[in-house]
Amino acid sequence: MGRVVMPAPARLVPSLPVVGQANKPLAGVRIIESSLLGPGAVGTHLADLGAEVIKVESPAGDYIRRMTWPIIEGDSLLHHHISRGKRSITVNLDSPEGQQIVRDLALHSDIVLENFKAGTLERYGLDQASLRALNPRLIYCSV
Repeated sequence: MGRVVMPAPARLVPSLPVVGQANKPLAGVRIIESSLLGPGAVGTHLADLGAEVIKVESPAGDYIRRMTWPIIEGDSLLHHHISRGKRSITVNLDSPEGQQIVRDLALHSDIVLENFKAGTLERYGLDQASLRALNPRLIYCSV
């Protein structure tokens, strides 16, 4: 389970079910997740139900990758548990390019799941109002 290189945001297409996920209730649902620990487990359960979950991480990566032992294939067992079934992408939210990547992902997603401190994503123009202006059908969940 490592970082997955995503296609260029301009080329993103609506989510397709993962092989073996087609009969699951959330097959075809794309979720953008930017959360840690407990809230991150919500995305894991949604992936278990067939959703395509794309975990957005900082350029340094999720600190949970090295938080606890045992370390398996370079990442902690906790990371493998919390991030199973997810793809991940590193994005620098401080840069206009990184902010645009998140906007492009949200444009082609069904749900955004995040647990940033209140006001953080608004500062980047990635809050509920901004993303729903791009994609009115987007469900925005702040945990």
